[in-house]
Amino acid sequence: MKKLLVAIFLLTAAFSFAQQKYALVIGNGNYANITKLNNPVNDANDMEAALKGLGFTVDKVLNGNLSQMENGITNLKNRLKGAKNSYGFFFYAGHGVQSNGENYLIPVDANIQSESFLRRQSLGVQEMLDELNDAGNELNVVVLDACRDNPFPWKRSGSRGLQVVGNQPADSIIVYATSAGSTAADGTGRNGLFTSHLLNNLKQPGLEVAEVFRLTMGDVVRASNSQQRPAVYNQFAGLAYLGSKPQTATAQPQQPAPKPAPAPTVQPAARVETPAPANMVRINGGTFTMGSPANESERRDNEIQHQVTVSGFYMGKYEVTQKEYKKVMGTNPSHFKGDNLPVEQVSWYDAIEYCNKRSQKEGLTPAYTINKNQSDPNNKSNDDKLKWTVTWNKNANGYRLPTEAEWEYACRAGTTTPFSTGNNITTGQANYFVFIPYNNNAKGKNLETTTVGSFAPNAWGLYDMHGNVWEWCWDWYDYYSSKAQTDPVGAVTGTYRVERGGSLFDNGQDLRSANRVGADPSFSFAGIGFRLVRSL
Repeated sequence: MKKLLVAIFLLTAAFSFAQQKYALVIGNGNYANITKLNNPVNDANDMEAALKGLGFTVDKVLNGNLSQMENGITNLKNRLKGAKNSYGFFFYAGHGVQSNGENYLIPVDANIQSESFLRRQSLGVQEMLDELNDAGNELNVVVLDACRDNPFPWKRSGSRGLQVVGNQPADSIIVYATSAGSTAADGTGRNGLFTSHLLNNLKQPGLEVAEVFRLTMGDVVRASNSQQRPAVYNQFAGLAYLGSKPQTATAQPQQPAPKPAPAPTVQPAARVETPAPANMVRINGGTFTMGSPANESERRDNEIQHQVTVSGFYMGKYEVTQKEYKKVMGTNPSHFKGDNLPVEQVSWYDAIEYCNKRSQKEGLTPAYTINKNQSDPNNKSNDDKLKWTVTWNKNANGYRLPTEAEWEYACRAGTTTPFSTGNNITTGQANYFVFIPYNNNAKGKNLETTTVGSFAPNAWGLYDMHGNVWEWCWDWYDYYSSKAQTDPVGAVTGTYRVERGGSLFDNGQDLRSANRVGADPSFSFAGIGFRLVRSL
């Protein structure tokens, strides 16, 4: 009997501390007195299915009146209030308008004859946020696909889309389908443009919530030819996974982690007889353990440890600067301007072209053959315009991007810890995103890239391998083999290309040596740049 009571207690405790997840989705499209919308009901139905697949308990309101919308908010608040460690998710698709700096979500039966009556006949976004904040739970995510033109005849000139929430609660993430004061496309297919890409990224396993919205932002920008830019306002200082957390190697007993290899005996460039090219370091070949151990904090299940042998190569001491990029390409696409800041807002294709053009200017053999008139059958990207065929001549001595294995080998510089700086990293060692307490709320630091070389180099003389900007690699993004490999070049096909190193927009754990993400090769963003490599 005593054993039975203990078992019941343990089961009860485990249930009590399990992550509880509750959601409310609202889709309003069949408006009685203003323009009808085609996709919000589909958006809500599909979002319900996606969230249920992530373990959420979901309430849904379709073509709701004000009372139904308010009741849904109250029910969500009460559920969250009963589980302090819970995640809340609110999704709205439909008409939304701004007035006097406030945002309002419009019920389908609203008959708002004057702006003066707007507050009484619609759901105020700030009131909804205040209700969720009163729940006191761990995290609330609010997604508003409501940034369309004001449909009312009394709309004020210039009143487009929604405004940034003036009083965002702590421990919340608010996402707009487009930036403040802009409008979003309802979409011509089953879903709105923003929601269709959000649904795709919610289905990717093991993504942290900030990564879900970062990828969605890039997809929407690309699909809209930069006409629509989602906006994310994050006041959540922790890490959260809307689905299950990434699996660790302990969940894969058939693939036990190999014993760590001894640190390779690689010397800095200054100790090598053959001089390296200007601003490059010679990295001697060696064998290392790629990936992360099962007990590494925030590891993902695509970081399975395996032995990799890498041949020697030259690598740039610094990320390519804006001055260097403009000298070769004639333009500077960067958001943060400065000659010695890393170039950013460059796609993978931009980086490939830079490598070839710089090689030609310096009399080197270009590493890549680029055919812009022929689609690459291995590229599964939805961006037909940029399905170029790119092949790599491995015997060329020109500039190129590192392989993913070369990048991690160089980043680790002989270490086996999460960072080349040890088990932890600080803002005195890399440029990344941190939250600073301010008036009892979480306020992000002023985001900007830093001059290359602002922080101490790793043991092999490489700067900014952690943080500042993500760095493109050659490889297609996919799970890599757990078998020992020599000079791997990644999957033969894919949708995304690998990025490594983390950026000024990411938290410290995203800067880990083993952390890997992928993005469409045509995607560009203020947090993505690249670093050069040359073969010996």
